Amino acid sequence: MYNITIIGPGLIGASLGLCLKKHALANKIHGMDIDTINLKKAKSLNAIDEAHKEIGSYVNESDIVFVCTPVGTFHKIFESLNKFLTKKTIVSDVGSVKGFFLKKPFNNFKNLNIVPGHPIAGTEFSGASNSKIDMFENKWCILTPINKSKSIKVIENIWKRMNMRVEIMSPNKHDKIMSVTSHLPHLIAFTIVGTAFNLSPRDRKSLLNFSAGGFRDFTRIGSSDPKMWHDIFLQNKKFILSTLEKFGNDLDFLKMLIKTENSGKILNILKKNKTIRQKISKLS
Repeated sequence: MYNITIIGPGLIGASLGLCLKKHALANKIHGMDIDTINLKKAKSLNAIDEAHKEIGSYVNESDIVFVCTPVGTFHKIFESLNKFLTKKTIVSDVGSVKGFFLKKPFNNFKNLNIVPGHPIAGTEFSGASNSKIDMFENKWCILTPINKSKSIKVIENIWKRMNMRVEIMSPNKHDKIMSVTSHLPHLIAFTIVGTAFNLSPRDRKSLLNFSAGGFRDFTRIGSSDPKMWHDIFLQNKKFILSTLEKFGNDLDFLKMLIKTENSGKILNILKKNKTIRQKISKLS
């Protein structure tokens, strides 16, 4: 069992705390959050044992620190952690972008023993009040080590003991894949809501009344935390822009086929994409 600190016991962080306890992996869990209400909720749910509003010397007591805040906060948080960390403490995270760990200042922190991680789990909701003890069950977790270390196996084993499937890859490969499978869908979901409701203000009531079914299902992830996704879009700028360009080209091609009423090619594209979607469903 490990002594653990969770920075940001929100949806993922509090779920992590609950899951660590369920699988008897945590001896004691410190939780840190500047949001007092969320911090109290995490403690009342027993996701953390000790509540802190600042990063402090308790980090020294921890075997592992998990950073579970929006990626835009990482620079400030890691600067604070660096004041207290020793190399015996392993640091990991749950963020959806990894490339910045290869850049300054992260590669300059002298005592940073880090194994970046990304459990691919969550909902469109946020906060400890929406945490789930089975959040990670049978899901994938990607680890993106930036150097060779025995700590990789420690973090890998923790996620595996929480019944996750673990894949190890480079930070850039992770960011490229996520730009397609996660970041682009969220960007589209956020955008299409605005597109739909800016079309005709006079018809807004009708749009609200008839936005069930496909529209509601498709845009569900557009209810996700705006701050978190703001940070992801900016931090993974390189791969998101590249993926957006490819998507835009595909849209332009389909637009041209519709304009010219090329029925055969339209049907072929739809059939092909349906087949791909069915294969994806079988893998999940």
